[in-house]
Amino acid sequence: MELAFPHLFSPGRLRGLVLPNRLVMAPMESNMAAADGSVSDGMLAYYTARAAGGVGMVIVEYACVDRPLGLGGSPQLGIDDDALIAGHRRLTAAIAAQGARSCLQLFHAGRQTLRRFTGGLAPVAASAVACRVYREEPREITLPEIEELVSKFGHAAARAVAAGYDAIEIHGAHGYLIGGFLSGASNRRTDLYGGTLANRLRFPLAVVSAVRRGAGDAPVIFRLSAEEFVEGGTTLDEAVRMAPDLVAAGADALHVSTGTAERMDCNVDPVSAPQGWRIPLARRLREVAGVPVLTVGVIRQPEVAERAVADGSADFVALGRALLADPQWPEKARRGAVADIRPCTSCNWCVDQLLAHKRLGCAENPLAGRETEPAILRSGAGRAAAVVGGGPGGMAAALLLQDAGFRVTLFEKADRLGLGLVASATPPGKDKFFWYRDYLVRRLEASGVELRLGCEAGPDDVLALRPALAIVATGASNREIAVTGGASVPVGFAHDLLTGQEPLVAGPAEGPVVIVGSGETGCECAEYVAEMGRNVVLVSRSPERRLARRAQYVYRRQLIARLENNPRIRIETGMELAAVGDGETVLRDRDGAGHRRPAAQVLLALGRVPENGLAAALGAAGVPTHVIGDSREVGRIGDAVHDAYAAVRAATRAGTGGAGNGGPAEPVAALAC
Repeated sequence: MELAFPHLFSPGRLRGLVLPNRLVMAPMESNMAAADGSVSDGMLAYYTARAAGGVGMVIVEYACVDRPLGLGGSPQLGIDDDALIAGHRRLTAAIAAQGARSCLQLFHAGRQTLRRFTGGLAPVAASAVACRVYREEPREITLPEIEELVSKFGHAAARAVAAGYDAIEIHGAHGYLIGGFLSGASNRRTDLYGGTLANRLRFPLAVVSAVRRGAGDAPVIFRLSAEEFVEGGTTLDEAVRMAPDLVAAGADALHVSTGTAERMDCNVDPVSAPQGWRIPLARRLREVAGVPVLTVGVIRQPEVAERAVADGSADFVALGRALLADPQWPEKARRGAVADIRPCTSCNWCVDQLLAHKRLGCAENPLAGRETEPAILRSGAGRAAAVVGGGPGGMAAALLLQDAGFRVTLFEKADRLGLGLVASATPPGKDKFFWYRDYLVRRLEASGVELRLGCEAGPDDVLALRPALAIVATGASNREIAVTGGASVPVGFAHDLLTGQEPLVAGPAEGPVVIVGSGETGCECAEYVAEMGRNVVLVSRSPERRLARRAQYVYRRQLIARLENNPRIRIETGMELAAVGDGETVLRDRDGAGHRRPAAQVLLALGRVPENGLAAALGAAGVPTHVIGDSREVGRIGDAVHDAYAAVRAATRAGTGGAGNGGPAEPVAALAC
């Protein structure tokens, strides 16, 4: 069979290790290790699923070489004790059984940690310079401690090889201890380990040499930030100068990333980051390194990965969040089934789970990090099921129910599916959400689910199906306020503008669009309207520091920066809408004083209210009913999809989803949505 992506699926070599293809799972923390730092059953299942998806190699997440001082989270994997080898051996055997190679990333947090992770100890770093994110004052690591840590990295590498890992990666990126030595922003030392680039390289090179000795013949990969994007931090020019020295010290490959904790938007990029933007950085280092290079970051489509290998930019492509969304990404790409890949939207649901100290998860894939939990059962036995609402939760629920053996009817009052996703995808830089909407629509159209679009279902419509269960996913409606004044200025809703249900009214050049409400929708709508060439007044009751306060953390930083620097947007804080007059609005400040502002159109962005009245009527009629997504509580896309999975799993494992024919119900093997 001719491969759709021949370069991507050609064998690759690291030192003496041959990988079956050029795809590598990037290391990502999971918070799934056991409390003692060992490999848990959940972690084993999580990595096995990714190995089974067809990657050439799995780089297992950051394993601490010096607990507790080097811990960057909890629970975190360890490799600093011989007692941990047995658990790692289970993991390497599981990965190998799926046909993939395994690599372990060696890690020390440096200053980017918290005392609650380090057992109350002050973090150590190249210098006593606190990270602006973690805000823990570190102490400067001493010369004897440096020597001891070099030895610990070497011993950790030897343990990893003893545990069966095929390769070792050193985490020298993202501002952790080794990267902190490399960076002039965090390394202010005046001894042999600071100052010049050669001095700042001294400790990392010693670590590489020690790991090279400990690893034996196994390949050693060094991960670095080619650009930190912080003042005084590592630049591409410096990384180009570092690369040959790292190779001379024993690195067999370079894994090229960017950023630090202070520039998290450059290592766990938000939705607005363009696909494959780091690839040119990898290409530049490949030109000088003389060893294979791995590129990573926002590579979502096989075409982009194939091009990176084919044009010589990189030897290997590391996939991170893409494999959370779809562990089968490599196998689907190998078959040319690109349209079947569940796309990662860079929504950073996964990051928010980790920031909340929860285990790793994915908005689009409810099974990510939960591979050991009870599965949905194929227990529908042809019984009818109704889903009301065609947003992300409703579409996911319909697909899951259909795959569980139900005969599913999906009602949607609009004439198209996924309007909530359209609202998410329409603002500037968020088109990746269209990928997910289109994916769900394609799945539905091929699924056998009966679609009734343009149908606002009432109780009678649902009851006519005689359903075994119903799922209410009717979403939310706009929160309204009483607005007094003239009718010459149209008043509508920001959410409806983003879905295309509300037009942007043509107005005089001097008449701005006034957007009332500074949550995520209001802020995004302001940026969208400004991009359309209109001036905007964004009205906020809250101070500027609370704009879009519930938006995803990494994305929010970029969104606010863009708003503040957009000449078409004026932000009025401490104000609320009092009235709409003839060609103007009246805003009221905290002291009750009125302020007149010209306006061609007013768009309200005051939040959304759950719509779930149908559930009570269906419940009263005796239909087992589940309320999901915004119908239950207004939230994010991931909330709706996870609600859908939980509801279908509960239904198929309870009386409402019993075997139907009296026989045992088998678990559904794959995720249908």
